[in-house]
Amino acid sequence: MKIKGSIITATVLALTVGGWVLSGQFGDSPTQQSNEQLTQSGPSETKSEHKLTTVRTRRITAEDYASVILVTGQTEASRQIKIRNQIPGRVVEIGAREGQAVTRGQVLVIFDQEDWPARVEEAKARVIQREMEHEAAKKLARKGFQAETKLAAAFADLQAAKATLKRMQTDLANMTIRFPFDGVLNHRNVELGDVLQKGDPVAELIDLDPVLVTAYVSERDYLSLHRGQVARARLADGSEFEGVIRYVSSAAQRDTRTFKVELELPNPDAILVQGVTAELALPLPPIPAHRVSAALFTLDSSGKLGLKTVDASNTVVFVPIRIVGGTDREVFITGLPAVANIITVGQDFVVPGQKVTAVPEKNLPGASS
Repeated sequence: MKIKGSIITATVLALTVGGWVLSGQFGDSPTQQSNEQLTQSGPSETKSEHKLTTVRTRRITAEDYASVILVTGQTEASRQIKIRNQIPGRVVEIGAREGQAVTRGQVLVIFDQEDWPARVEEAKARVIQREMEHEAAKKLARKGFQAETKLAAAFADLQAAKATLKRMQTDLANMTIRFPFDGVLNHRNVELGDVLQKGDPVAELIDLDPVLVTAYVSERDYLSLHRGQVARARLADGSEFEGVIRYVSSAAQRDTRTFKVELELPNPDAILVQGVTAELALPLPPIPAHRVSAALFTLDSSGKLGLKTVDASNTVVFVPIRIVGGTDREVFITGLPAVANIITVGQDFVVPGQKVTAVPEKNLPGASS
């Protein structure tokens, strides 16, 4: 019958397809056979298919480098004072003008002496009188005609007269104000005829030889600085001056956490003035550092600056570094071992931990020995 024959035919086809599927599931596929052949062929053939990346390397050695701190400061007078009068008076003479270079002992101003010379003469006469009274008291005391208390009183009167004379002589001398040290009369507060009270400002005197350059350094750098250390200052016009550090603060500024430094510069010709901006170059003690090109720098995955090196097993190693100084063409860095094998060509194509073929620059054709 036709229907029965069709059923048998369909059953046979189903069994045939099922057998083929089963034969593919449990039999060896061409891929499996290929993997077995690679395994049997040995590891040497697999490695030959994965060649190591070639990089160029350079062996560098650390050298002593004295880095320099560059900070901006300004020039200041080494001494600056306000001169004030010590006795009331009227100005009758002026001995110096503003901006003038003056010397110690030179007259600044003179006040009207009025009757002060006469007062001094009176005080001198009073001292002579008290001396005579004291001598008379001593003679009477030796003869027993006067008590010791009288002698003591005469001696006290004599000392009081001498003190009065001394004070009046000082006041008379203070009628003339003189400069206490060599310097420049920066500002004068009085004119002829001014009447001053005790303690009023008369003038401002500054000392510009030596002149100071003051600046502030970070707490990281100030411990490397010390008194007597040689440093340089550069002005806006490009002129440079050499001096010594005379002061390093022992306390930080409360707001900025920086430390004050003063560089002392000789200024016998008064070339330098107060208030000029200056760049201060403060050398630090020498430290071991490597000289490299900034073009070799790279960043790791966390953004740290460093160099890629090759160790003894030809494995790439990333080393973080810190720049401590340099020029436009090269920089000095710290962080590398004393002797390092840095990658100079190919560093962008390798990663830390990767094995490479390292070719030293000195082995290349045309390399200088």
